[in-house]
Amino acid sequence: MSLEFALAFMLIGPAATALLVLALSRPPGLRDVVHIGGALAVAAAALFVASAAGQGETARIVLARPLPNVDLAFSIEPLGALMGALISVLGFAHAAHAAGIVRATQEKAPARLMAFLSLALAAAMAVAFSANLFSLFVSYQALILATFPLVAHRGDEDARRAARTYLATLLAGSIGLLLPALVWTYAIAGALDFQPGGMLAGRVDTFTANALLVLFVFGIGMAATPPLHRWLAASSNAPNPAVVSIHAVTVLPAGGIGLLKVFALVFGGALAEARIASFALLVLVGVGMCVAALIALSKQDLRERLSYSCMAQSLAVAMGGLLALPVGLFAAALQVVALSCAAATLTMAVGTVAAATGRTSVADYAGLGRVMPWTFAGFALASASMIGLPPFSGAWAKLWLITAASAAGLTWAAGLAALAAVLTFAHLGPLAAHALAGRAPTDAFKRPDGASILLAAPVIFSAAATLWLLLLADPLASFLAPIWTPAS
Repeated sequence: MSLEFALAFMLIGPAATALLVLALSRPPGLRDVVHIGGALAVAAAALFVASAAGQGETARIVLARPLPNVDLAFSIEPLGALMGALISVLGFAHAAHAAGIVRATQEKAPARLMAFLSLALAAAMAVAFSANLFSLFVSYQALILATFPLVAHRGDEDARRAARTYLATLLAGSIGLLLPALVWTYAIAGALDFQPGGMLAGRVDTFTANALLVLFVFGIGMAATPPLHRWLAASSNAPNPAVVSIHAVTVLPAGGIGLLKVFALVFGGALAEARIASFALLVLVGVGMCVAALIALSKQDLRERLSYSCMAQSLAVAMGGLLALPVGLFAAALQVVALSCAAATLTMAVGTVAAATGRTSVADYAGLGRVMPWTFAGFALASASMIGLPPFSGAWAKLWLITAASAAGLTWAAGLAALAAVLTFAHLGPLAAHALAGRAPTDAFKRPDGASILLAAPVIFSAAATLWLLLLADPLASFLAPIWTPAS
């Protein structure tokens, strides 16, 4: 298989799966096989591409050239290859879990739900492999439009209201802030292709660098930077497969990927010229991490609690990049990986519990670990990773983040990151402990057969992924080294 074919398949394959799921919606078994098989094929292609990227190979596909030196293009480079492999492998686990959820809950219009999940995966892969800012912008619009129907899927007034908030917030950031930043960058550089070291390095004055950094950080609303974070809470009442996709597989990871590409490949050394904006944004995201973790503690609905917990973790990605050091960028990349693995595990586990027991409140989780040991083993492992306990992936991301903040002389930022970890322990640690150690309820299951293998196995699979950075942190540092350039 050529790299060009693999790249094209990763972009087109999920969209083709969506069409097949709609065309083959009956019988349900065939629909589920198509959905899971399509996700598996995309994951296999992404792993092949990541292996090739690790050996220095590259490829590029150009679909159109709307402006001079501006292509709608997608390319293979280390950061995109890593993130493509991450979201596609988690997408495979999610596809299996979604098939189990729609059966267990008798979800209405399951084929439509699965089709938009596949379209969202296609758009997220396009974000990961975007070759320039224009392609990134187009991919973001596609991802917003693909996930909007997921939020509105239930069709009631609450769902429609949440979907309007979701769409308005993300489009406002994208069109009102990201698009002007893109046009301004094109006027300065004459091109929009991502470049190691940054396309703006040596080309911008202090005012321009500060203004552009603010536009980019807020314009990428999918990163959930306050005040453009309302979409995340609004999406928490969507069906569980939609929540898993938005929080762990497509939208929130795409925000982290976009920020990383902007920090490393658009600004690079030019981040040194944006010290004022960087400092102000660091204060905002640092305080935002702690506030989001504190709000999560006040939420009794598990979906709402996890949405704010994921927001706190996502802001750590922005903090790492804003430190303007290679070690900070590496910490941000590790944080995207850690967040995706842990969030996928937690949101799928919550969906499994709701499908099998009907319980969605924090107060109702006591003792459920005794009747659903595999699901809550995964829940506990993912909670430990979110908190930052060794040896889970979240621990390495937070260690590098605190190290980077200290190296930059910003001990207060390191303190905020540590405080956010403590607050994360407060809203996840006791919850997992009570679920595992509490007295088992006598009437736990609303379904006599409990949770099926399609509901339990993906949770265990993604939970196991929270351990992988223990072995791969050093290889990942070498893998990503070509895109990190020290600020000058």
